[in-house]
Amino acid sequence: MYFSEDEAQRLNVRIRQLEKKTGVELVAAVVGKCDNYPEIPWKAFASGVAFSSLVLLFQTMLRPDWLSPYSVLVHAIIVLAVGTIMALLTAVWPGWARCFLDRTRAASEMQQYAQSLFLEHDVFATRGRIGLVLLVGLLERQVVILTDSGLDARLPSGGLQSVIAAMTPDLKRNDRFRALKRGLSAMEECLHNAGFELAADETDQISETLIQRKGAAE
Repeated sequence: MYFSEDEAQRLNVRIRQLEKKTGVELVAAVVGKCDNYPEIPWKAFASGVAFSSLVLLFQTMLRPDWLSPYSVLVHAIIVLAVGTIMALLTAVWPGWARCFLDRTRAASEMQQYAQSLFLEHDVFATRGRIGLVLLVGLLERQVVILTDSGLDARLPSGGLQSVIAAMTPDLKRNDRFRALKRGLSAMEECLHNAGFELAADETDQISETLIQRKGAAE
């Protein structure tokens, strides 16, 4: 969906390698958007109406001789048309929709989506409670890492922030494949430095296949 077959296969191999070397159970997911964000088109519509209204106001002040009995009707049509076009663009142009996305709300929705993945895949049931969720939101261009208690007890405070920092630049350039590769490498290094390694009797408990979803649009 978001990766070619070859890219998805390479990422799945990389996830398996990380789990094998660290013993950690990882659920990695790439989601189109973590919420429908119904306020986005309305914000775009309001911005379009405000902008076109100001333009027409200045035009009227500069050229009052252009006024006619039909000016009010024409201006109203123009204002509504601009607002509607700007609202519709948010449905087909993610970059435009992102202009009206509140980052705090996006972070909250991503956190909730990561928690739902945590429960859906029984990450809490892993041996030693060392499972985690790595969630990438494409519309949000944000990363959330949700860890279980066994990881929290051994990782330094903010230890996995380096993973997010490694992924963010490529994610902003819309290079999601490189972002995932860099993130998995940074995560493996962070876990290795914290002393995580595969136990001799360790067995795989969670499928390491990369999850790709449209998210709230499904």
